[in-house]
Amino acid sequence: MSFADTLLTEDMSSLRQRLLHHELWKRVEKGTLEVARLRLFALQDWWLVREAYKLDALAIAGVSDLEVQELLLRKLMPKMGGYKLLLRFGEALGLSKTDFDKVEPLTGCMALTNFFYWMLAYGSPGEKLASVSASEDIFVQICAGVGPALIRHYGLSAAQAEFFSAHDEIGRLVIPVDEVLLARYDTPDERQRITRAVRLSHEFELMFYDTILSAKA
Repeated sequence: MSFADTLLTEDMSSLRQRLLHHELWKRVEKGTLEVARLRLFALQDWWLVREAYKLDALAIAGVSDLEVQELLLRKLMPKMGGYKLLLRFGEALGLSKTDFDKVEPLTGCMALTNFFYWMLAYGSPGEKLASVSASEDIFVQICAGVGPALIRHYGLSAAQAEFFSAHDEIGRLVIPVDEVLLARYDTPDERQRITRAVRLSHEFELMFYDTILSAKA
């Protein structure tokens, strides 16, 4: 079961399959994606990952209910330090800290980032949760296949691929918190909003992956 399945008012399975089996990840799992394009992914994902604390902080600041604030803090804690694992992955591919420091977002990366911020600024409580959490949930599923493929085909060590393998534990800790939060927004109107937020989140994430494949690496 994926994020918010019990609340969604439309079937997202086809859209999720497009993400899970995107050509980007299919090539990684076959070992045919160029290392230069892996570097591009690492840099573009760095742009997103370094915004994560800000996004979580805005989500926490945007609610007045102390119980919800505590639940959102519980979601943040397992993700702390993840950026270090991404830097380690990039370094294994030949990137330097300077490369990460000077990264500029491509179109799909900026579009996904702006979507998250827009939802946090203007969305309903359910939309705020769903926009980011749907992306986190699908990436946990993607990582299950990508991590082993990086070790198998690209010669990375377990430590160098830990950015991907660590998402399994993050998902184990975060998904139950999402379920408790979602239960607060189980109304007909909010279910419609959550469904729209999940759909848009997945569509913008597809754009992000499309950009990684189409951009000059």
